[in-house]
Amino acid sequence: MSYPEKLDRADYAAWCLLYTHTQYKLEQDIKSDSLIGLAISYYERGDLPVQSGTAYYLMGCILQLKNNNKDAMKAYKKAEDLLSETTEENLKGLVEFKLGSLYQQDAIFSQSMSNYKRSLKSFVLANNKKYQAFAYRAISDVYVQLHYPFDSIMHYSNAALKLAYETHDTVNYYSILAQQGELLSDRDYRRSKSYLLKGYQYLPDKRSYYAAYLSYVYSKLQQPDSARYYLNITLADTGNTTDKTLQSIAAAYVNENEGALNKAFYFIEQAYQERDTIFQKSISSQLHQVDKQYDLTKKEKENAALKISEQHKNIINLILVIAVLILVFLVLSIRNMHKKRTLKTEMEHELQQQHMQYELKMKEKEDEQNRRIIFVKLQDKLNNTLIFNKLNMSYSQESKREEFVKQIIEQSVLGEEDWQHYIDEMDQVFRHKISGLLSLYPGLSKLDLIVITLICLDINISNSCTLLNMTKATMYKRRNRIKDRISLESESDLEDWVEQYLK
Repeated sequence: MSYPEKLDRADYAAWCLLYTHTQYKLEQDIKSDSLIGLAISYYERGDLPVQSGTAYYLMGCILQLKNNNKDAMKAYKKAEDLLSETTEENLKGLVEFKLGSLYQQDAIFSQSMSNYKRSLKSFVLANNKKYQAFAYRAISDVYVQLHYPFDSIMHYSNAALKLAYETHDTVNYYSILAQQGELLSDRDYRRSKSYLLKGYQYLPDKRSYYAAYLSYVYSKLQQPDSARYYLNITLADTGNTTDKTLQSIAAAYVNENEGALNKAFYFIEQAYQERDTIFQKSISSQLHQVDKQYDLTKKEKENAALKISEQHKNIINLILVIAVLILVFLVLSIRNMHKKRTLKTEMEHELQQQHMQYELKMKEKEDEQNRRIIFVKLQDKLNNTLIFNKLNMSYSQESKREEFVKQIIEQSVLGEEDWQHYIDEMDQVFRHKISGLLSLYPGLSKLDLIVITLICLDINISNSCTLLNMTKATMYKRRNRIKDRISLESESDLEDWVEQYLK
């Protein structure tokens, strides 16, 4: 509309409301709140709580974008009152969600959680699963801040993940998944790595942030190359998108795994310094927020005496909070000093442990090499037996056949009496997994073990029949008998079962 201001007052107020709402939903830069102010002025005079509540909600959104959280809180509270008696559950949920986000920014987590749960209730009534996912995710975030049990945190996070998947909200889905990777970074390194990789892949704006976590997790998984790769990525980010404390901790672990203990100690010390800086800023912010009281519309009508009394209480609470924070700061400072003294000793001890682990790995490699030698020897013998049986069948002249048989048998062909010895040696190659089958399935026979051993060596059915002088029909009967004895369904693949068992 070229000249909306020429409309009558009711239509112009509606245009201001809808135009501002459209701008906000399109994430356009709203430079002034004058249009939504006109809508508020008009709708306040009538009995239109939905339109008036929507106008105040949009005013709060604009003010919050301009970092004027105090006035944004007033606008959201007014919208909450106006919409309380309406059935606009989506809008009511959005207002409560915005209030929760403001309280969360000010570290008033109990009130924030209350607002988030009210928003979830409204979104459930509206059957808006996409918004429900955001509410569940926000509650999970607050639970983390309040140090709730890990199971409770993951319950809400998983509920958010499920709804984001159902509504095909891929950005929210991978954000939640990566967030779970952060929560699991000190509990389940493999799951944490898997989830963080999803965030790194699908959320390019936060790659540096997730790279720091991935470096830390790969260090815990003893994968130094991958840890170094992601550490280089996060260190290359000179912006403010990454947690510097986390970067330093990841760098310390990477250098420790690489044997650079001096560098590791330097980064650990840097991490403590960065954490102390953050803590001091947090104290300053907390002191500021304690004194900061939101002037809500209903409380403006309270009498002056009550306000003075509340201010006195706030001053007393402020003094108590300052005293507690100073005490906590002193305790943490003493604790950090003690950690710095013991860190070098701990690193030396860990270096000794790493040396012992290295020797153990070398011994394991030596054992593995011996097993490979046995494996090659046995496989050669098996191949010779296979060639022998095939050639033995092809000779027609009796004299030549007997002479050939005598020579080959003397060299390397497996005889019936050799099969048990062969199974024993193969059992050693496969770390006694073959003999272990007898304790799990006592019904297995010696011939069953021979068939299973041939499967372990990837010998196909045709060659297995040749080796055992057995027809294919007999072999299939034998394999079905094995499936019965290990309680495997007849249509299942025996080779797959053996492969899984060996793993």
